[in-house]
Amino acid sequence: MIEIANLEFHAAHACNLHCAQCSHYSNFHAGGIVSVEVARENFNAWRGRLAPKQIAILGGEPTLNPNLIQIIELSRRAFPDSPGLFVTNGFFLDRHPDLPRALIDNGFRMDVSQHGNAPAYRKKFNEVLQRLNEWRAAYPALQIAVRESHKGWRQQYRMIDGKPMPFDSGPKAAWKICLQRSCTQLFKGHLWKCPALAYFANMERKLRLEAIPAWQLFRNYKACPPSATDAEVREFFATQEIPQCGLCPARKIPFHHQDPTNKEQKR
Repeated sequence: MIEIANLEFHAAHACNLHCAQCSHYSNFHAGGIVSVEVARENFNAWRGRLAPKQIAILGGEPTLNPNLIQIIELSRRAFPDSPGLFVTNGFFLDRHPDLPRALIDNGFRMDVSQHGNAPAYRKKFNEVLQRLNEWRAAYPALQIAVRESHKGWRQQYRMIDGKPMPFDSGPKAAWKICLQRSCTQLFKGHLWKCPALAYFANMERKLRLEAIPAWQLFRNYKACPPSATDAEVREFFATQEIPQCGLCPARKIPFHHQDPTNKEQKR
């Protein structure tokens, strides 16, 4: 078994919010819902081979997926000894009344991301907090934390003429300040170094970025396939900066997005 720090899987690429500069590109709404069969294929591709210190189910917004609980259960079967983390914005928890028990039974804790304090957003998020208090009272064994994601929000790319454009950075400098250094993505059966690389093709297809040469390094990236040898997989995880890191910022650029419930806000 190959021990790794973290493995993340999208239950949905879609999201109900419009958080500018999302590192998963969910603000561009370029993906959809992940089927149970696709989830099973992804987990089985690495089952019995990887030993993540954490398996995370997230998105996008995972509660958009009506089969969310099945996906959580599949991840537990594939990685039986890995502590679980479920990440959500909390807006659709009411769609999954059995979720608290499923999280407890499968050894998952839950992080609820707060994405700002804009009045329209905050009004809805207060309803989320109320539901969390109800769940805490009804399910004391469930670990629930509110993650103030908006306080550490950073610029991921530049917006030029309405199109996302990469930076031109030194890869090592960009890697050193990267928030996604241990956010390995499991997508299409392959392992991807970070969300920006994993879901770039979705964004490119939706926004028709194919003719923009500045993104070529991302197009050239080769994810780690399940056919890789153990030595190749270990090398994949041991490698720090790669050329593609140079398309991300080399310094921390704080970013304060507007109301994430407003789809017309600047991306």
